[in-house]
Amino acid sequence: MEHLVYAVLLALAISTAVFVWLQERRALTRVARERDAIEIEERRMFNFLHGLGEKLQDDHSPSNMHRYIVDGVADVISGDAGVLYLLDGETGQLVPIYQSATTSPVLPVPLEIKELDDPVEAESQYRSYIRLSTLDLGDSFVGRVMQEQKPLCIGNLGEHAEFAADSSVFHENVRLLAAPLVYARKQVGVLVVTRKGGDLFSQNDLEVFGSVAEQSSFALGSAIIHVEASEKRRFERELTQASEIQRVLLPRSAPALRDYEVAAEYKAARLVSGDYYDYIRVDEDRYGIAIGDVCGKGIAASLIMAMCRSNLRSRAPDNLSPASVLHSVNHSIFPDIREDMFVSLLYLIVERASNEITLARAGHEPPILFRSATGEIEVIEPPGLAAGVDEGPVFKRSVKDYRFRMESGDILLLYTDGIIESENIEGEEFGMDRLCQMVIDNSKRSSQELVNSIISEVSVFSAGMAQIDDITLIAIEKR
Repeated sequence: MEHLVYAVLLALAISTAVFVWLQERRALTRVARERDAIEIEERRMFNFLHGLGEKLQDDHSPSNMHRYIVDGVADVISGDAGVLYLLDGETGQLVPIYQSATTSPVLPVPLEIKELDDPVEAESQYRSYIRLSTLDLGDSFVGRVMQEQKPLCIGNLGEHAEFAADSSVFHENVRLLAAPLVYARKQVGVLVVTRKGGDLFSQNDLEVFGSVAEQSSFALGSAIIHVEASEKRRFERELTQASEIQRVLLPRSAPALRDYEVAAEYKAARLVSGDYYDYIRVDEDRYGIAIGDVCGKGIAASLIMAMCRSNLRSRAPDNLSPASVLHSVNHSIFPDIREDMFVSLLYLIVERASNEITLARAGHEPPILFRSATGEIEVIEPPGLAAGVDEGPVFKRSVKDYRFRMESGDILLLYTDGIIESENIEGEEFGMDRLCQMVIDNSKRSSQELVNSIISEVSVFSAGMAQIDDITLIAIEKR
C-alpha cells in the first residue's frame, strides 16, 4: 500500500512537472510569436516610413500621397481597409479624401442601402455614401477624434454606441483604429484603419499606429505646403502676366496734338490695377481723353476696367458727346458688375484750333484747372453718378456734358484718388490743397515735368508707407 501511495505521488509530481513545462512552453511560444509579430510589424513600419520619406521627396502629388498613407498604414498593422479625412479650412468639416479598395465601414449605413437585396450593390452604394459624406467634428466618433486630439481603438464596431442600436453586417467584428493628424500645431485630418475579424488590435498595434500616423501628418503637412507654394507661384506668374497685359492696354505715349501738350503717369499699388487712362481718336479734329478708377483692387477691378476700356473705345469714335459715351459704358457694364463695386469715370474731348473742352464726369475726382492769366486754381465739379450704380435713368439724368474754355498756358489736371489719399507716417493725407499748390508751383514747367514733380512729392510725403491705392495722373496744357 505504501508503495502504491509513493507511485501515485510520483505520478502526480511527474504530471505536474509536465503540465508546468507545457504551460511554460506555451507561454514561451506565445511570447516568441508575439515578439515575431512585433518585429514583423516594426519592419513594416520602418519600410513604410522609408517609403514615405522617398514619396515625400520624389512625388508631392496629393492623390498618390493619400493612397500610400492609407494603404501603407493598413499594411503595417495588418488592417484590411482605411479612410483618410482632411479638414476643410473654410467649412471646418472633415472631407473623405481617399478610401481603400476594401470598404472601411466608418459610418452608419443609411436605411435605403440596408434595404437593398443585392449585397454587391449595397456595398457599392455604401462606399459611395462614405466617399460623399463630409463630417462635422461633433457628429461622429471620427470627428470627436479630431476634437479630442486622442487616438481611438474600437474592438467591435457592431457593439459601439454609434452602431449598436442600428448595426449592419458591415460593422460586425470590425476592429478600428483612428488617430488625429496634426502638423505644426495645425489640425490636418483623421486617419482611420479597420480590420474585419481576426485578433483585436493590441497595445503595440495602437502605439505603432500612433507613430506612423504622426509621421503621416508630417508628410501630409509638407505636401500641403508644397502644393500651396506651387499654387502661389502659379498665381504670381498669372498676376505678372495679367499686369503685363494690362500695361499693354494703356497708351504707350501721349497723342501728338498741335494745340495741347499731354503727359501722364500711372503707378499700380499691386501687380494689377483698377486705375485706367486712355487717349482715343474721335475724328480728324478731335481727341478723347479718359481716366477712371474701379472701387476695389486686384484682378476683379482690373477686369472691370478692361470692360470699361473696351466699351469706351467702341463708342467714342465720331461721338462728340462725352456724356453719351459714358451712358453707353454704364449701360454695358451694369449687368455684369458686382453690387459692391462701381467705377468712377471722367471723359473729355479736346478739339483742334478750339479753346472749347467738353467733359462728362461720372463720380470721378473733380479736375483741377490752373488759369495762367490769374495764377489761380478752379476746381471743375459738374455733378455725375459713378458707373455701375444705376442701370440707366438716374445715371443719364446726372451725367451730362459740361463745356468750358482753356486759354494758352492753362493747365488741366486729371487724377485718381490714390494721389490725394496717399498718407504719411502720421496718417495725414496728401490732400487737395497740396495738389493744387503743386500745380501752381510748377505751372511754368512742361506737362511732363509737372507730372513728375507731383509723383516725386507724393513719394517723399508718403515715405515709409506702403502704397495703398493705384495712382494715375494726367496733365493737359493749352499751348
